Amino acid sequence: MAGLAAAWRLRTRRKQLEAAVADTPAAALRFSRAGVVGRKDLRVAGQNDQYVAGQEDRHVAGQEDRYSGKDRKKELKGSKPSIPDHVSAVLEIEPVDPVLPSADPPTPIPSHILSGLRDDPLLGLADVRLIQHVQPIGAGLPERSQAGASYQSLNQDVAHRLGTDPIPATRLTWLAFRLELPGSRRHALAARAAGPILARGGGITGANRTLDKAARTASAKLALAGYRAITLAEDDYRPDFASDLAEAHSSPNADDRAKVAAAPGGVLMGVDPAHRPVTLGLFHRTPLSTAVIGSLHLAQILALRCAAIGARVIIETARQDEWDTVLLYSGLDMARLAVQPVGRPVGNPGWPAPSMATPLLVLRDCGARPPYAEVPRGPWTSIVTLLPYFDPRTAGYLRDADLVGLQRMPREEAAMARHVLSLPDKDTAALADLPDAMVLWRSRKRTMRYCEFTPTKWEETFLGEPAR
Repeated sequence: MAGLAAAWRLRTRRKQLEAAVADTPAAALRFSRAGVVGRKDLRVAGQNDQYVAGQEDRHVAGQEDRYSGKDRKKELKGSKPSIPDHVSAVLEIEPVDPVLPSADPPTPIPSHILSGLRDDPLLGLADVRLIQHVQPIGAGLPERSQAGASYQSLNQDVAHRLGTDPIPATRLTWLAFRLELPGSRRHALAARAAGPILARGGGITGANRTLDKAARTASAKLALAGYRAITLAEDDYRPDFASDLAEAHSSPNADDRAKVAAAPGGVLMGVDPAHRPVTLGLFHRTPLSTAVIGSLHLAQILALRCAAIGARVIIETARQDEWDTVLLYSGLDMARLAVQPVGRPVGNPGWPAPSMATPLLVLRDCGARPPYAEVPRGPWTSIVTLLPYFDPRTAGYLRDADLVGLQRMPREEAAMARHVLSLPDKDTAALADLPDAMVLWRSRKRTMRYCEFTPTKWEETFLGEPAR
């Protein structure tokens, strides 16, 4: 009797469950088929929340749910990937010579260039936007870093005398395009882009060709305004800009865009004879090499100031004792500064890969004829080779370098440097009479600037006065 009573109760509960499903609206029925028939489904069907199916009912529901899960996986596996509703491209805008910017401040980006791109019916762009990332000071420096504090004091003093803002450690200016595709929720913009896309082949191919046309048009117009534009790969575009110190500014309005200038950031090395700042753009997406014919004092100043803007510094030297003062008094820990002997493979396996926020400087202080060494090369990496004097056998370092620094040298050496670097006669004659703290910088684009690297009081305390 007990078995018959249990079977009768089970049959009654199954009928109640079937009745509940029969009364469920179509939307609720689809929902219940996709998941477990249980408390949530019964609430959608309007049943009592206290109703609980028996053990056998739960087992049957679990079996159905497993089968539906398998079917769902098959559907997802066989389904086509979702179609994007837009495509985009990003240009990075730089001055013509970002390695050694000219003394004159860059002019603001003309607003008519961006408004013309947005209004061009042959492009049909949905959005044209300037995005500028500014990192004021070095990222990740130790709290008591004297190198960073000293450098920022110099930077603020120079800016105060000129009535300008301090030079940031990094400034990246991006021009972003967006093109809506058919199926986008922004119907009007998608309809506006349909014609240009169809004229260039249609589909994703036509959309990419339209973006390429927009990028080439923008690059040509920016070149006339004194800028160069580089198309970024997808991996290079990082809107978050991984640094807590970064400040991102987006300018969609024409009034704001007219005020944006792609002024470079970098290392403030000193001032020119007119007391205008001289900045070195040592860190970019492509590897950069620098050759300096000068003193150890200049190399130490360069290393400290690169560390002050957030760079990690590796020094390869045959005179480690000369670098002990930098290790002891700079306030930079082993995660920011490493000194290695000549001959050892240059690098620090414990350091992360160089990035926009924390680039890498490799300074080779290995004499007049540095031996070959495997040095890390890649994005956001700069290699500086220090030569105590000009040796004709190492003229290749000067010829191949993206940036060259020349301190005072004898007239015979100046004549050889003139032949290698195509220096003007007046600059060749000036090299023999330069003061100890003066450097002539020359970039691959033949921009030349004289720079007085006046040390700060803190730098003079343990490095001494400039000497050649």
